Amino acid sequence: MESERNSVESGNTRLLERMLYFSDAVFAIVLTLLVLDLRLPAGVTDASLVRGVIEMAPKLVAFAITFALVAVFWIAHVSITRRLNAFDWPVAWVNMLFLFTVTLAPFVTTLLGAYGVFGNAWRLYCLALIAIGSAQFALFLMIYRGNGRLIGGMGRREFWHRLVRVASPAASFAVLLALNLMGFTRMSFILSFLIVPTILVLVRFSFGRRT
Repeated sequence: MESERNSVESGNTRLLERMLYFSDAVFAIVLTLLVLDLRLPAGVTDASLVRGVIEMAPKLVAFAITFALVAVFWIAHVSITRRLNAFDWPVAWVNMLFLFTVTLAPFVTTLLGAYGVFGNAWRLYCLALIAIGSAQFALFLMIYRGNGRLIGGMGRREFWHRLVRVASPAASFAVLLALNLMGFTRMSFILSFLIVPTILVLVRFSFGRRT
């Protein structure tokens, strides 16, 4: 009986490790795909290299923004999953949904670099970020369901701290999309550099430091 229980626990541990390793691999591939889209314009020579790089500015900006955001989502994913003490199939399926949305990042980044940040490309980019943020929020709720039984329990204050923090990216890009649709196109893009970190800082000061 004891041997059978140990075998089941060992199997669950391996499944959990496979899920987390697979998630890290997807993030690594997504970041690699981002840089593969950075190509110099046709006809650039050594003499015109600097001008060619300057012409790539929209793509470089799109790359930098997305790299930073994907990094934020990876760190959040690590924070959300690091206390998991057992494999759970519902969590695995929601995690796959989350990873599916993350893989959209290179595509919408290419659109942003090609068509600019003040039109439909930015709107599609915001929608993709809302999808990623919403999927991660769903993953959080799935992991922390049942009073946190999959993570060994947690206090109410810590739960709300983490809930607000994980919801902030999707909420932020929903606000940015709304501003864009109302005609505040430049404000929508400029605020994208400020709104997410501002919310995260406010959450930290409101709820206190949590590990």
